[in-house]
Amino acid sequence: MASGEAAVSEGTEQPDPNRVLVHDFRNLLAVIVNYCELIADETADAEGIKAAIVEIRAAADRALELTEELRRRLVNTVDSDGATATS
Repeated sequence: MASGEAAVSEGTEQPDPNRVLVHDFRNLLAVIVNYCELIADETADAEGIKAAIVEIRAAADRALELTEELRRRLVNTVDSDGATATS
């Protein structure tokens, strides 16, 4: 039995995938903001700054992936006429 089927048979709801995507995106933005603050505090620590920049880049890359996923969901949900798409 697939995990979605198991959850339905147990009476639990699956989380809204759009809410999960928004939650993940907000978490990535928090990572970016926090590492930027760390860089501001570590201006004398070159290695610390480099490590923070690597983390910022990873979070930004993942955020870009999430925005692409959101774009695909929107395209698959609504076509240019506002009708529900079938693809």
